Amino acid sequence: MTIQETKDYRDKNEISLQLFAFLVRSSDSCHIIRCKMLMLSSQLIFVTLFFFASLTIQAKEVELTRMISDIEKQQSTPGRKQNAIAMGKERAVLCNQCHGVDGNSRKKGVPNLAEQNPVYLLDQIEKFADGRRKNYVMNALSKNFTRDDKENLAIFYASMKVNVTKTNTRLAKKGQPIYKALCGSCHGEKGAGQANYARLAGQQIHYIETTLRQFRDNSKNKSKVIKRRSVIMEPIANGLSDDDIKSLAAYLAQLK
Repeated sequence: MTIQETKDYRDKNEISLQLFAFLVRSSDSCHIIRCKMLMLSSQLIFVTLFFFASLTIQAKEVELTRMISDIEKQQSTPGRKQNAIAMGKERAVLCNQCHGVDGNSRKKGVPNLAEQNPVYLLDQIEKFADGRRKNYVMNALSKNFTRDDKENLAIFYASMKVNVTKTNTRLAKKGQPIYKALCGSCHGEKGAGQANYARLAGQQIHYIETTLRQFRDNSKNKSKVIKRRSVIMEPIANGLSDDDIKSLAAYLAQLK
């Protein structure tokens, strides 16, 4: 190899090394850019999800406030309340087959509606109407209710008296501390509930058991058909055993 050939070879190697170094630097830069873009994308996704979650919460609060206001207006005077009860009773003809003429359930797995919080009842009827809760009969019926029908039904059932049943004393005593620890803060010390939380006192045993098992199955992804979701109830039900559920149902059913 001549001196000139050696020089040319060395020059070529230097060019190759420079090109390689440039490619490495470019690759590092691209990697940094990609990482920054991924981080930015993740931040944007988080902000977007947070934004829409906030809107959903605000919408729920607005809807709840509206329902409370509507129910209060319907009960603002004795005359208006009695009229709402009468209209609700008339509209409840088809409901009687399952929920009873006085709101006390006639079938297993069907809840008592008597003495239920009217705002909570109105909210549930709305959820059946728009499909957030799944039940073939209830979905079909609720879609045909007017806004007045829904409010009148809620007020009618709230005015009825629930029939408290005798339960297994041993199970009821076992269920009391479980209820106080997990449920009382939302549903009330004696199960009377509040505007957006169900009254559980005097509720049908089988319905409570079925509902809690459904929430538990949802939380464990075991539900074949999801009829109802709750971000509050599912984590709570996740930790309940079958015996816990039976004890809670026995305790709640005998509360007045």
